[in-house]
Amino acid sequence: MKIALKNSFWLGVGLIFLFWLTRLLAITAFPPFLDESIHVYFGEMSRQTSPFAFADEGRLFTIWWYMLFQPHQAATFWIVRVVTVLVALVSAAAVIGIGRLAAGIWGAVTAGLLYLFSTYHFFFERLALADSLSVAALSVALYFAYRLSRRTHFIDALFTGTAIFIAIGFKVSALPYLGIPIAAALTLHPKNRNWGKQLRWLAVALGTGLGLTGIFALGLRILGYNPFYLIGFHNANAGNSILTRIFDNASNTLSALSAYTGIAVFILLILAAIFLIFQRRFFLPLCLFAPMLILLVSERQSIRFYIAPMTILLLCGAAVFAHEILKRRRLILLFLIFTWAGAQWLPFVIQPSRPNLAPADYTEYLASDASGAGLAEIFADLQERQPRQVIGLLSNCQSLRYMALNIFPVLCPRVNPNGSDIEALTVLMEENRLPGVYVVLEDSAYVPAKAPGQLLATINRPQNGPSLAIYDLSIS
Repeated sequence: MKIALKNSFWLGVGLIFLFWLTRLLAITAFPPFLDESIHVYFGEMSRQTSPFAFADEGRLFTIWWYMLFQPHQAATFWIVRVVTVLVALVSAAAVIGIGRLAAGIWGAVTAGLLYLFSTYHFFFERLALADSLSVAALSVALYFAYRLSRRTHFIDALFTGTAIFIAIGFKVSALPYLGIPIAAALTLHPKNRNWGKQLRWLAVALGTGLGLTGIFALGLRILGYNPFYLIGFHNANAGNSILTRIFDNASNTLSALSAYTGIAVFILLILAAIFLIFQRRFFLPLCLFAPMLILLVSERQSIRFYIAPMTILLLCGAAVFAHEILKRRRLILLFLIFTWAGAQWLPFVIQPSRPNLAPADYTEYLASDASGAGLAEIFADLQERQPRQVIGLLSNCQSLRYMALNIFPVLCPRVNPNGSDIEALTVLMEENRLPGVYVVLEDSAYVPAKAPGQLLATINRPQNGPSLAIYDLSIS
């Protein structure tokens, strides 16, 4: 038994070390996404005003986590991405731990490898996004909840509820996972099940999660903030019925989930979840499908919103593949996993600046005005000109400002998506027609269609996305 535990420990350490190395590979190669610079900017402003200044954004712990490392001072995107990977290590450790609880050492290995080679986990955990931080805390909650299948310890219940609260603090969309303790209490039990003790475990876990979340939300409301504001904001225009929204989102959901692993492995994972249901092992399927129903109701959809469901689906696969179907064919299992990784994961990561994203995600992260595509070329061009001042009239201006820290100043005036700032931005450019002053103008309806001065360069984005132009305002 001691030998098995020792082997399990070192296998876990090896998997986590491999996870760390692969996640750090060319970590700044992908251009900075809008949300990353927003998190840094919110932290920068919070240090100057109040730590609660952006509580309405529903990701306060995310802002605090990044603010702790002061990335607005230097090496902005390297810092925030590396500390995101640090948190993701916790997620990897929890996934490996759940795999071991579900199917022993081979369950740990299978869960770890499936998680390691999930392409979109790899992609999102290398960006400074709240979703990856939140799912790390949720993975910890799942681990301590799963331990109810072995023992009924109230410290596990306390950790479960606390981890769920932290996940909600990282991103408010984790609220549906307050159901994890309920799912555990109903479906998991040690051999010497005692329903009274089981219900007390549930009371501690759920009470901790709900209590901490409620106290935190109440405190913010007293201070004048609404931590749930964005949930209502993103669904304020949902005029269709809930059933219609679920139906409309269903195909997008299947497409989003399958992008993490490829369609063939995704089908196997779904079959694994169904197999667990037939075996009356309901915990993981319940944690997968119940919160996802709520996600399907949401008007706003993005593939990164499905990181948590996909993590649980990978665990369903590990629980079945390692314990049931291939328990006597372990070498075949490893061969199949590494073959899948070579076909699905390796091409995805071999070109980190242009990964093989699904079409909708390629548009969002590389071709839209929220992307950082073209900023490296803009920065290099301006650096050669040694500007006295750069005015950024583009949606992702803060990313350019952080790229240029301590090299040249970038002013990022307000750019309202409704176009109401166009007149003020035009005046701003006219008032700054001075030597050494440049403007970066995005081809967007949010900003003026052209700038005074001389056009120096135009940078095109992929898929005919909004181009970026550099003007010298001093030249008539």
